[in-house]
Amino acid sequence: MLVKNPREFLKRAHSEHFAMPAFNVCNLEMARACIEAATLERAPVILQTYPGDLTHAGLPEMAGIVKSLAAQTDVPVFLHLDHGPGFEYDLKCLQAGYSSVMYDGYGHSLDDALAETALIARAAHALGAALEGELGSFGGGSEGQGHEVEFTNPDEIPLMLEAGADMLAVSVGSEHHASSRLNLELLRQINAKASAPLVLHGGSGIHPDDVREAVKLGVVKINIGHAVSVAWCEGSREALEQGGDYGHYTVLKLAQEKVRDEARRRLQLMGASGKA
Repeated sequence: MLVKNPREFLKRAHSEHFAMPAFNVCNLEMARACIEAATLERAPVILQTYPGDLTHAGLPEMAGIVKSLAAQTDVPVFLHLDHGPGFEYDLKCLQAGYSSVMYDGYGHSLDDALAETALIARAAHALGAALEGELGSFGGGSEGQGHEVEFTNPDEIPLMLEAGADMLAVSVGSEHHASSRLNLELLRQINAKASAPLVLHGGSGIHPDDVREAVKLGVVKINIGHAVSVAWCEGSREALEQGGDYGHYTVLKLAQEKVRDEARRRLQLMGASGKA
């Protein structure tokens, strides 16, 4: 089921100290695999689309796929926009039924980012959705290339929350498409300033020990894109290497199974299993 009150659910995850993996999906099989994993684990789950995914598959198409699959399970499912570029784009996703959207204000001044965050927050809240704000940079760019890691300044945390962010993506050492260890002391300082749900990007490569500690320190959402992409490609490759006249259904089936297994591992690691 598509989560009915995302803002309240985020507060519940924060108070009960569990996190939800936010899986980047761009097709039917990836989305189905992640929801199958959540159903098996009795876990809430976040399925998110990056703007590039929506360029590839289409906004109404991807929103329709996730909402249709969510209606077939009894575990809570979020539909989330990853790295939303601004009000107009985020609003289109909200109008399409997204549970939550992110505003990525990297490259803008703090004042401009706060103003845009406040604008999107008002729209999201009016439509019963939640907003993810951002402070700092996770390195690697939103598609694995570009800018360097810029740690979050704890003193700026209250400003973003006052602007209306319901959860806040913070940079404490994780990187897109890279293995990483977190600066847990910085995360403790941020958590003390925030007392609100936190988010980590570049979650595929975070050391498992740091993931467990981060969940204790207010993190409720950890983005997992690279890991499910690799699982998808590995499954496809294995099916093709089997040889024979198996057809595309064999490729899709094995790729989906690999993504499902990876998704189950991430749900277990973050303490989401049994929290549906």
